[in-house]
Amino acid sequence: MANILLGNSSPTSAYEVIQTKVVNHEEFHPVNMIFDRVVSIPQKLILDVPNPPCLCNKIGGLAKHSIAVESGSLYSEEEGAGVPLLLINGGPGGTHHCFHPYFSKAKDFAHLIYYDQRGTGLSSKDETGKTYTIQQAVEDIESLRKAYHIDRWAVLGWSYGGLLAQCYALTYPEHVSGLVLVASADALKNVKLKPDREQLFMSEDEVSAIRRIQSNTSLNEIQILYNSTLAGDWKRQNLYQPTLEESALQSRYEWSPSPGFRELIGRDMEKIGLDGKFDDFEIPTLVMEGKWDLTWDVDKVDAMRHNHPHGQFELFERSSHCIFHDESDRFFSILRQFLESSSRQQISYKPGHRIEWPVEASELLRMIAVKGGSYSDYYEEALTKNILDVDFWANIVGEMLSAKRGDDKCFIALQKLEYSMRCHDSKQWFEWGFGIKTLQGHVLDILGRRELATECYREALDSVGEKEGDFFISHIDRKRICDCLVTPFKWE
Repeated sequence: MANILLGNSSPTSAYEVIQTKVVNHEEFHPVNMIFDRVVSIPQKLILDVPNPPCLCNKIGGLAKHSIAVESGSLYSEEEGAGVPLLLINGGPGGTHHCFHPYFSKAKDFAHLIYYDQRGTGLSSKDETGKTYTIQQAVEDIESLRKAYHIDRWAVLGWSYGGLLAQCYALTYPEHVSGLVLVASADALKNVKLKPDREQLFMSEDEVSAIRRIQSNTSLNEIQILYNSTLAGDWKRQNLYQPTLEESALQSRYEWSPSPGFRELIGRDMEKIGLDGKFDDFEIPTLVMEGKWDLTWDVDKVDAMRHNHPHGQFELFERSSHCIFHDESDRFFSILRQFLESSSRQQISYKPGHRIEWPVEASELLRMIAVKGGSYSDYYEEALTKNILDVDFWANIVGEMLSAKRGDDKCFIALQKLEYSMRCHDSKQWFEWGFGIKTLQGHVLDILGRRELATECYREALDSVGEKEGDFFISHIDRKRICDCLVTPFKWE
């Protein structure tokens, strides 16, 4: 939510299609929709953002708790009676407030549990900003379950929260009666999805205004969010334009990541892949997608369907990212039927797939210090443990190239180095990525895979600019890469 501009999509023929389908959309909603392309940018910045009361204090019957977890506490609320249902909000960096007041519609058939993730909202924060992980977030959910003395519950994840819900369900399937994914993050690494469509219905003036607002260092986070919304940023993840009160509530209460939270969770998101994890997952699963969720392109819908082959799939034709707002009646009707059905099913098996949690290299580094040997001696173990540490893989690659190894293991090590660098330090990748891609081309040349090698050289050439430098055993610059495009690389 705080990253106002996440893509650079341009209008497509899809807009023309929806124009003909939704001619009289005013009949079912009286306010502006994204399809109207209404541009209304305030002349002046609004510094005195309206301050409506938090909905947590207006909804009757909400019980509020502070739940102790390891090295911290979680703020939690509950209401209703029926099937226990945990609600996991998105972000990363959002709060539970996004579910208010919509989910109170479910209190007649579900025991609703809201909470703020560690590092957000009213839950505890790490003052160092260095300890947040998705694995920790999953363990916090399990601590929450124990605190409520619930044996099995359904978990609903919206947006980034869908990634958390999937990770939790794979880690603690014995405590999950149903998995509900609402416009969920996909976490698919083997599927190349199209870019998002978040600017699809924005004008150039709106995009420029939003950029000016976000770069204005005199504004605080609430002012940035509120003014950006009014300038057209609402079109990223909404179908209908929010009212001024809704915009103020969202800006004040629905976004509060603590320092370091988004950066660390974002890195973890890049390292966790859910491809094929649900092939044998028979716990009842409900996947809900909005046709006009511009956070992704249309191919994401099929990607989620294919990755949850046993799940119930529901497409909402008149919804964006916030389905429970856009098509509220249908959403809660489907949710009720699913919870009632899933709670009656007896599940005795455990899925065969588990999450491969990212591991730091510190354990292997200690082993090297104690047992001795080279970094490359620990190549297999680093792969098994899913080590994603730039320095560790750089040392392995350096040893392999110094020994003039040009085999599959060396190429995989280079790929791991690339992936680790992209996850951990985009600036470092910008400076050295051309060198890594060139070295990948070298190894592919040695292996006789010339076509793939030239692809790597071209990628390197696209990013090298005028940069050059010593990278492991090679002096790599633009001329060197151009020469390799003509003549296959060979060891000297």
